[in-house]
Amino acid sequence: MNHERLAGLLKCPICGSDIEYRSRVFSYCCHGKVLHTFRVKGHIPDFVKDEGEKHQEKVDRAFNRIAGRKYDKIVTGATSFDRFKLRLMWGTTKYIPLLFEMMESVTSDCEPGFFLDIPVGTGVFTAGEYSLQTSFEFIAADYNMEMLASAEIKVRASDYGNVMLVRADVANLPFVNSAFSGILTMNGLGAFPDKAKAMDELTRVLKPGGKIAGALYVRRERLLTDLVFSRAAIWKRRLIKPIYTEKQLLEELEKREIENIVTRKVKSIMFFSGRKKPGTGAIPVGNSLPALD
Repeated sequence: MNHERLAGLLKCPICGSDIEYRSRVFSYCCHGKVLHTFRVKGHIPDFVKDEGEKHQEKVDRAFNRIAGRKYDKIVTGATSFDRFKLRLMWGTTKYIPLLFEMMESVTSDCEPGFFLDIPVGTGVFTAGEYSLQTSFEFIAADYNMEMLASAEIKVRASDYGNVMLVRADVANLPFVNSAFSGILTMNGLGAFPDKAKAMDELTRVLKPGGKIAGALYVRRERLLTDLVFSRAAIWKRRLIKPIYTEKQLLEELEKREIENIVTRKVKSIMFFSGRKKPGTGAIPVGNSLPALD
């Protein structure tokens, strides 16, 4: 972990001032009138405020229960029973190979530089690609520390030198404006408690002309998924309302000056990519979508 290199990308998520790394105390400290300190836990800097938002904490606990190998097995359909459950849930498992290919497809169309992977989860879909993309420095971020610990095992096992893992809240990212030439948000938008703020923040830290891509569950594509499995996921806090339709997601992206949007759907799973309009700064639009039943 190159802490000094990471510090150059950071702003204090509390007061917005610059941040420096102080090696003697293993902490990142801001330059504001009030000193805010962010500890390095293990090898992972933690930029989440202590007073967690209620909905975010519930989501965090929900993902704690499936973090690690259990999560990897579920999302990749590792066993025949896992694949059976995924087919029941989504109607297919054909989207899984596309998830493994997403990082390569996005980075191949981005300028070299810093790249944000959020939420990284356990890194099961993206960690294997980091070492192959030597023109990028990856910031692999997540709110859930258990997920990050699992991702760290994958990253450290191959001794990648171009990955920095951080704990961050997507609705209050600790990064300066226009820090990243590319952003990948895989299986994240559905679980973000404040989707409007999250999308504002992702747009803010993306460079003009930079590419954003992701994958998520969208409503009104498969009735069984909408009526049964999405409701169960909402109850378990693995999905948070509102759940977008394809049209609603495109509207939210366009409001934030994301253009040249391309989509592909596999049953209820939608893949998307687009570019931030050149010459565009941060565009906060607020909570533009009401909660949906």
